[in-house]
Amino acid sequence: MTKIHVKSLMVLALLLSGGLSLATNAQPVHGAPPTYGAAPQFQEPPPLHRPETPQVREPALAQINPLPPEEPGMGWLPPGGSLQVRDYQGIRYVSGGIGLSEREELSALSPQFNLRLMFAIHGAGNYLADVGVRIVDSGGAVVLDAKSEGPYFLVQLPPGRYTVEVSGRDQIQRQTAQVGARQTRLNFFWR
Repeated sequence: MTKIHVKSLMVLALLLSGGLSLATNAQPVHGAPPTYGAAPQFQEPPPLHRPETPQVREPALAQINPLPPEEPGMGWLPPGGSLQVRDYQGIRYVSGGIGLSEREELSALSPQFNLRLMFAIHGAGNYLADVGVRIVDSGGAVVLDAKSEGPYFLVQLPPGRYTVEVSGRDQIQRQTAQVGARQTRLNFFWR
């Protein structure tokens, strides 16, 4: 091989290995020039300054699309979500909470609802899904009859006093709730 060809191959090898920079901001070499066979001595360029990008908070899903479905009985999917807000005789509700993404979605939707139910097994730390939910008003009329698809159930009720009856694992439990503008929370535990 010729001397020029050998030098070209060495330069190419240095370029590919990152040992030689083609950029105009290359730093001069300090000290003695390298000899053939010895590792070249290059000074590392200073790290690039990257301005930090400000953190942008996304608006809650409830602020993006707070409207219920226009057709009665039809479900409504929040943007980017997997949970479906449903309608039962004019009463909006949503259930879920299986997995982190569903819990995050429910947290974002929570301000839209004035009653939150949670279902778990006492002492075990396990949540419970597939729970029947029946809500009766003070006059004895059933205002909601649905099944919770996860351990959390959110519902928007007119202000008033209600009896909440839940059924699961061959048990029926009841609690009363005074529902108003602020969210009321009821927890149900099974043994």
